[in-house]
Amino acid sequence: MKILFDHQAFTGVRYGGVSRYFYDLMVTLRQKDVQTQLSILFSNNAYLLESDAFRVQSFRYFLGFMPTNMLFSQVNRLWSIAQLQRNQYDVFHPTFFHPYFLKHTKKPYVLTYHDAIKDKFGEQFGHIDNASKDLKQQLFDRAARVIAVSQNTKNDLIELFRIQPEKITVVHHATAFQTLNVPETFRISVPDAYLLYVGTRNDYKNFIPFLKAIAPTLQTYSHVHLLCAGGGAFTPEETQTIRHLKLTDRVSQRGIDGDWMLYRLYQNALAFVYPSLYEGFGIPILEAFAAGCPVVLSRASCFPEVAQEAALYFDPESAADSQSQIEKIILDESLRQSLRQKGRERGRDFSLAKMASETLQVYQQVV
Repeated sequence: MKILFDHQAFTGVRYGGVSRYFYDLMVTLRQKDVQTQLSILFSNNAYLLESDAFRVQSFRYFLGFMPTNMLFSQVNRLWSIAQLQRNQYDVFHPTFFHPYFLKHTKKPYVLTYHDAIKDKFGEQFGHIDNASKDLKQQLFDRAARVIAVSQNTKNDLIELFRIQPEKITVVHHATAFQTLNVPETFRISVPDAYLLYVGTRNDYKNFIPFLKAIAPTLQTYSHVHLLCAGGGAFTPEETQTIRHLKLTDRVSQRGIDGDWMLYRLYQNALAFVYPSLYEGFGIPILEAFAAGCPVVLSRASCFPEVAQEAALYFDPESAADSQSQIEKIILDESLRQSLRQKGRERGRDFSLAKMASETLQVYQQVV
């Protein structure tokens, strides 16, 4: 069987959950003797550039970030169209919602729906993607199957779109961190005690409200820091908030230079905290599990489905509850040890091999 994937999630995105999902899926399918082809010529995606699995050419942002991305996206789109028209594949799996392929593919296609954040909350978080609900409905109508990354996301699909439940298959995410071999000699400099926040901090991620909620705790326990990994440098609003809360020397941000560094950040943390108001799955949860890091989550959307009893939960709308649970994780070493063990056990339910096998079953159903 030959599966064709396209360029959409890879052209200008260096890191990110969606591109990581498709990269891991393609590589793991190859281990199952499934031919996977990625129709792309130019990319700055770290997963592709640091791997010998796919041949791509990096590019410079000589026109500025967005104009250059748009230019190379157009080039990659033309290349994808050419591969579609060659018709040398069994199933097409587009990596995002641009409908360019509808006029060019004669084979069945499968779509993965990662989260309902924009479609559920509308203009409040409308910047997340450029695809309208009407456009997504058109794509779902013509798709042979739709993959939802959690049961919660499947429920959202049924609620928000005209789509039959039997057309949707739940395939949970996984993480390569389960088999990541970090050399013992690889070390990073971190605070002696810190809570870890990973990824972007905008809007529904609920970062500033969470920071305000736990500020008294950070002030009380002066040895504890909050370390934010990835997501870019603090914005002026975030910097002002941190300064106003008198936490300038207690809250820091650093970039993520590869999986080894991120693994160590999880491994050395008191806990990984995820205060988001809504997610489709939450891959950092699995990364934390794999690294033996206690997990503290908002009691929202798919989080209880993914982590079950292997996490501590708080109400993201309640400052008092947020503060209470964070203090509990700081003070109780036995609780942290229990969550580490539960996390390792729960993490075994989410392997790349299982994700690839279940996705392959979907492909086989539509051929």
